[in-house]
Amino acid sequence: MPPERLGRLAGSLGVAVNVLLSVLKIVIGIVAQAQVLLADGLHNLADVGASLAVAIGVRVGHLPPDVEHPYGHQKAESVAAKIVGILLLLAGVEIFYESARAFYVGHEPVPGLIAAYVAALSLVLKEGMYYLSRRAAELNKSKALRASAIDHQMDVLGSVAALAGVLLARTVATYFDPLLAMIVSLLVIYSGWQLVNQAVADLMDRFDDRVLLEALRSDAAAQHEVRGVSGVRGRYMGAQVLVDMEIAVRGDLSVRAGHDVATGVKEVIMAHHPEVVAVHVHVNPEDEG
Repeated sequence: MPPERLGRLAGSLGVAVNVLLSVLKIVIGIVAQAQVLLADGLHNLADVGASLAVAIGVRVGHLPPDVEHPYGHQKAESVAAKIVGILLLLAGVEIFYESARAFYVGHEPVPGLIAAYVAALSLVLKEGMYYLSRRAAELNKSKALRASAIDHQMDVLGSVAALAGVLLARTVATYFDPLLAMIVSLLVIYSGWQLVNQAVADLMDRFDDRVLLEALRSDAAAQHEVRGVSGVRGRYMGAQVLVDMEIAVRGDLSVRAGHDVATGVKEVIMAHHPEVVAVHVHVNPEDEG
């Protein structure tokens, strides 16, 4: 299956699975009086919006450049990842508040056994979605799909906590139900913060891949007629990298010769580093330092 098609499949299935699980968990959580399952269901409800954001981000990110977006649309994936993170943060805070309140009040009822079956089903489905999304993210080098994979991984832990909470509440003490729900909420908050932090860094053009920058500098410096390299900068556009650099050449070279040197530097860099899709090379005369 082509990588782009696999990415779309992962996004679409993510929406369908989250809709199914959110409805099941909320309904069964209420009927079976399982606080931890209800909390996990609210988390999945937030995931419905998050999965939609990822699916849209992946589709928009593959659109070609146009007049208004000459560098392409790949940053739509960072926007989608940020939306995922914000939804997870909001869901996590809400789950923690409701669970802490239930734990403080006490006198929780014994949850029905059907809640354990639903939690086990969620565990299986979410584990499958994690591996599918991770594979699609690797093939597409997609930040949005990577964010979705992290979300599914947190859901696996949430499902484990939900299953444990229901079983412990039935066999040991009922307070395990809201207690495990609070643990689920902390996992949700942590994963949401990670995604928001990374998305903000991408949108602010943070680029800390020093190894790549040094490799770009070395590639440029090794080219014929290049007397110096400075101002090497990079920024992400989705999974792709845009590069700007300055090179120094002999001051007596013609404009044509200087242009040819810059073109050679660009071609070498793009040949050695497939993730680099655009290189802007500014040519300076050597006597300007």
